[in-house]
Amino acid sequence: MKISVLLCVFNGEKWIKDSVNSILNQTFQEFEFLIINDGSTDNTREILEIYENQYSKIRLINQENMGLTACLNYGLKIAKGKWIARIDSDDIALPQRLEKQYIYAERTNSSLVGCQAKFFSDNNHIVSTYKVPNEHRKLVNNLVHQKIFFAHSSAFFKKESALKVGNYRKVMKKSQDYDLWLRISEKGKISCINYFGVLIRVHKDRISSKDCGINQRIYAHCANISYLIRQEKISISDPCNPKNEKEMENFKKFVSNELIKHSFLDFYVKLFNYKNEPSSKFFLQKFFKIFQIFNNLELIMILIRWVIFGDYISQIIKKNWLLNNNKAKEIV
Repeated sequence: MKISVLLCVFNGEKWIKDSVNSILNQTFQEFEFLIINDGSTDNTREILEIYENQYSKIRLINQENMGLTACLNYGLKIAKGKWIARIDSDDIALPQRLEKQYIYAERTNSSLVGCQAKFFSDNNHIVSTYKVPNEHRKLVNNLVHQKIFFAHSSAFFKKESALKVGNYRKVMKKSQDYDLWLRISEKGKISCINYFGVLIRVHKDRISSKDCGINQRIYAHCANISYLIRQEKISISDPCNPKNEKEMENFKKFVSNELIKHSFLDFYVKLFNYKNEPSSKFFLQKFFKIFQIFNNLELIMILIRWVIFGDYISQIIKKNWLLNNNKAKEIV
């Protein structure tokens, strides 16, 4: 089997048909469609069972709710394909997505290949697009600085590459894809094609929209600091590969407290509110809106540095974590 398309869904009855149809209508047809219904309590199961009876490509797994990370890992474990193509239940794959990613991945021997995406609203209007770089070096730079990167629903990766680096990590309740891409990038080539291959649906129930995206941001910093520590090549354990859940909770709490101390959680709330405000075409109106939302000099300075450099705070927190660990060792 060349490709396993992996879709994990929990209560996705509203948009699941659009997502499933978009995969079934791909120009490249040498794939299995692995759908894991993660304990849905709405009509998702009934909808998917109808599809399963009609299409032999679909392997439907109905299970008790395990959460997204565990669900993804189980899907990877039982997938038959050499390549894994991700799609979320509220997103849509455009017709040539699998064909173009498969050909490119095989030709370039990439471990991970993304594609470009467009974001669309509930009324099917395109609300935004952005251009992701193509080359490994630029993509890694964007990963480390938390700049523009391809969506999880556009990811196409080698199953073997994911398993070799430990799969999606159980401790990562959110930003599990970001953490996995960082680890894959250390061992293999990552790429992105120019084809706009997915439509990402923007709505209030997206995981990244809950709690203004704060928890996802904290986990993303945990993943990035973990990566930065690994690059140090020093004899200290990876904080995102803990011996038990308590160690991870301590690390997450440390990162969260550092983000609070440096006003970053407040900044992220303001950034979320700014992005979700109706946009204006006029520069001056955008300019004044920035000053209305980022209503003090410290937050405006963080915004300026963030726009120029991307994630710079992870480097600071990494140094403080290492310093904190050295002090702990001295006390012991």
